Amino acid sequence: MNHDKHIPGAKKPTSLKEILQEMHTTGKFQVSVLTSAVEGLPIATFPADYDSDLTAVIVALLQRVSNDARGGLKMAEVDELTIRDRDHTRLVCRYLVIGRERLILAAIVPPGRPYRRVTNWAVRQIEQLLA
Repeated sequence: MNHDKHIPGAKKPTSLKEILQEMHTTGKFQVSVLTSAVEGLPIATFPADYDSDLTAVIVALLQRVSNDARGGLKMAEVDELTIRDRDHTRLVCRYLVIGRERLILAAIVPPGRPYRRVTNWAVRQIEQLLA
């Protein structure tokens, strides 16, 4: 049964690992990581053998950039931050607040691959799972 029109054939995930795996497979991302926004610690990673500690460090640095943008530039709370390299590979970070927890969903997206629909789906699934 299709639980979301944006991910054809996607079944209702029952774990963070399943959400990241579906996100990884559907989006053809290199890696998908969910981290704590405060500590930058990885909560879940797919594929599991990816160096999630390195990704978590980078995500934590981006969290600092986000905080600086809010404070110094008087921007509203950041909900997405993207870094693109010369080869057009992107590190996309989506920010989530679930209860009192602040989380960051990050994905390394290959050149030319869309990501917004898949990450929107993943954000909704994570919110439903952890609510």
